[in-house]
Amino acid sequence: MSAFDLRIRLFTFLIVVVWIAAGCSESADSNTESASSSEQEVVVDSQVAFIYPENVEEYNWTYLHEIGRQYLDEKLPDVGTKFVAEVSADGAEEVLRQLADEGHKLIFATAPEYSDAVLRVAKDFPDTKFEIARGMETADNVGTYDGLMYQAFYVAGGYTGEMTVSGIIGMIAPEPTIEVIRHINAIAQSSLLVRTCEDVSLHVRWTGSWNDPEAERAAALELVELGADVLVQHVYSPEVQKVAEEKNVRSVGFGFDMREFGPTANMTSIVWQWGWYYVRQVEDLLEDKWKPKAYRGKVSTKNYGRGIIDMAPYDYDQIPHIMEAPPMKWRVTWNETRKDAMDGPIYSQAGDLVLAKGDKFEGDYIYTDMDWFVKGIVGEAPGEPPETVEGAGADIRC
Repeated sequence: MSAFDLRIRLFTFLIVVVWIAAGCSESADSNTESASSSEQEVVVDSQVAFIYPENVEEYNWTYLHEIGRQYLDEKLPDVGTKFVAEVSADGAEEVLRQLADEGHKLIFATAPEYSDAVLRVAKDFPDTKFEIARGMETADNVGTYDGLMYQAFYVAGGYTGEMTVSGIIGMIAPEPTIEVIRHINAIAQSSLLVRTCEDVSLHVRWTGSWNDPEAERAAALELVELGADVLVQHVYSPEVQKVAEEKNVRSVGFGFDMREFGPTANMTSIVWQWGWYYVRQVEDLLEDKWKPKAYRGKVSTKNYGRGIIDMAPYDYDQIPHIMEAPPMKWRVTWNETRKDAMDGPIYSQAGDLVLAKGDKFEGDYIYTDMDWFVKGIVGEAPGEPPETVEGAGADIRC
């Protein structure tokens, strides 16, 4: 072998060694990036950050906020956003401090369990703005945000009551918390209102989880077998919509627009429009108009996407146009007057008047004590209703 051939072979060998080493280095970097990306997504020069309690790949509370963050990116692409997922309440303070140190101007903490950590960190970063989803306390640079979701359930009840033929509406829900019971009561109130003196009832099935497709399917099938021709879900998985499509019954989704899972069954979905709120708050930040409010949004009175809680676009093959009038009237009334979906008259599950016509429960009663079912609901709730009251009841007594 000539000296030239030896030099060629040595050169080739060195090239291969360098190439392999570079490949191993790149592979190691990719694994590191992949591991970190399971916790956070980084956008260079991001001004707005989010912390999430769960991962973003499953149908859950975090998934709804991630839809909102993506909407913000779409509407205000020059702002830049970053999120950190699967953050525990105990680990929130460290993450929040890091995000503030990085120079983020506005940080959204998307769960109430982050409240204590946010309030502590905010004191040390007075130039950073913070907002807490469902938080209970504000500060000079801390706001809170939530929505009157029961109003949207009441609106949906106007349609479920109108569209049922069998008179049986099925509700698939996770667990009997005050929040969930409040929403179930709202949809029952309006369903029975539009079908006064008719045999209409709302049957509840608990799944024990916010995202358990197997349990949701079983509950939905049981309700269809019972005779339900309208299914309403208060869980995040779209499995109920799939059952409705298979069984040729109507359905209402929850959380986000679920039309794709029941294209002929789905009437609408009761949705959280976090993106609408995020765009609004970031625009205020950019215009130096942001204020630390305790925001609790009412149901939108305008087109889809114009309120923190809303109804997804209606399927007019399922909901005739003429049926829009009463729910739209309710929305306008709630936004322009002191009237509300949970004003009296309200009857207990046993049929006793517990809130007279025109009256309101005191303070935050429906948020802290309504752990019982109203009239028209078939199912079990853990609490007991208030005592029977004197006063005006429904205009028409059957």
